[in-house]
Amino acid sequence: MHIPQAIFTSVRGKRLDGYQLAARSEEVDDELARDLQAWGPAHDSLLHPREGIESINFHPLAGGKWYVLSRTVCSGAEYSGRAGGRVYTQMFLLPPDGLSRFANNPFLVLRALRAAGRLVVYDDVPDALRSLRLVGRAAEHETDDRNQVPSGTLTALERALRESHSVAVLGVKEAEPWFSALFRRLGVDDRLQTSFSTGLKPSLGRPFKLFVAPDDAVQQRQLSRQSGVRMVELRSDAKE
Repeated sequence: MHIPQAIFTSVRGKRLDGYQLAARSEEVDDELARDLQAWGPAHDSLLHPREGIESINFHPLAGGKWYVLSRTVCSGAEYSGRAGGRVYTQMFLLPPDGLSRFANNPFLVLRALRAAGRLVVYDDVPDALRSLRLVGRAAEHETDDRNQVPSGTLTALERALRESHSVAVLGVKEAEPWFSALFRRLGVDDRLQTSFSTGLKPSLGRPFKLFVAPDDAVQQRQLSRQSGVRMVELRSDAKE
C-alpha cells in the first residue's frame, strides 16, 4: 500500500507565514490540500501541549474517498517566538482498499507505521514529501494484550457511541488504549464511521465523533449542553 502524506505546522512559507499545509506528497492535489488544511490543528490545539504527549486522530476525507490517520505533537518552538510550542501534525492518507487490509482499524495501521519508523518530526520541514510504502495486513479480530482496559466501562462507551451523535470522554489523559480497545469491539464497517481524536481540543472545525473532554469543569458543562453530545467517564478501576 502506498500512502500519501502531508505535514501541517507553523512555518515561514513561500506565500504566507504561520500554520499551513507545509509539505505534501505529489498525490495530494490542491482540492485534497484544502480539505486537509481545514482539519489541521493550529496553535494551542492540544489538550496537553507538552513534549512527548501526542494525539492520534482519524477521520474521513473527500466523501470517503480517503481516510486520514494523523499524529499531532508539540515539538520545538514556533518561528514567531509565540509561547506554547509548535504544534506539528503528520497526516497519512489511507485509501479504502488499503485500510480494508487492516480490517478498517486505524490503530493497526498506526502500529505498522510505528514499527516501520514512519512517524517523523522534521525540525526543518522539507519542500516535498514522498508517499510511503506500507506492507502487510492484519486480521479482523487481531488484539494487542498491552492495551487491557475494564470491559464494563468499555461497554458503556460502546453503547454511548452507538446511541449518540458524538461522545466526549473524561477521566483519563491517555485515551489511546481505550479507543484502541473500543475499535477491536466495533464491526469492520462501523470503524469507518467512527472518527476520533485522542488529544485535540474540541473544535467545530474538526467534528470528531469520539474525542476527549477538557479537564476544565466549565468547558465540560458546556459540552454536556450541546445537542447530540454524550459525556462518558472512563474509569480504570471499574469492576469487571
